[in-house]
Amino acid sequence: MKIDIIGAVGSGKTTLSRRIAEEFHIPCYEQDNIVWMRTREGDVMRPSEERERMFMDILTSKNWVMEGSPRKYLKERYKHCDYIIFLDTNSFIRLYRILRRWIRQKTGKELYNTKPTLKFLLMNIKWHHEFNKDRKQLISELLQCGLRYKSFKNANDVINFCYNTYEINNIKS
Repeated sequence: MKIDIIGAVGSGKTTLSRRIAEEFHIPCYEQDNIVWMRTREGDVMRPSEERERMFMDILTSKNWVMEGSPRKYLKERYKHCDYIIFLDTNSFIRLYRILRRWIRQKTGKELYNTKPTLKFLLMNIKWHHEFNKDRKQLISELLQCGLRYKSFKNANDVINFCYNTYEINNIKS
């Protein structure tokens, strides 16, 4: 099982990928944690050689689920997966989740990778709007992946797809 989950900020990619990893007993990777080294002083981009090696180690392994935004320079990973899952969550739901997550992180009720500053909240809202603007172009690119591209509006439909596509007993990390 090799599944790449993409979508906008706030779409539920991380929660969904962790759920799939847990239910199917496979490794889960957050694209941002491969691109960025998390330090006390803030995020630092990994050197490209290290980042590429980390990605290739994951992509060539037997089973994985990876989540992340569809960054242009990381689309090479599409060639290595069984399915590219586009979690196409409603824009208002995503915006609500962005705001709720920021408040929960700011009040210490939720862990975070990047400090929940006002600047970071505004960046997330900006990314939200950019994704909406670029959505049609993304779908056009994903359609070129043929039957490996699947689009879903919610996480439960993705879970049902996985159960209908894969047998848990045949998946070994």
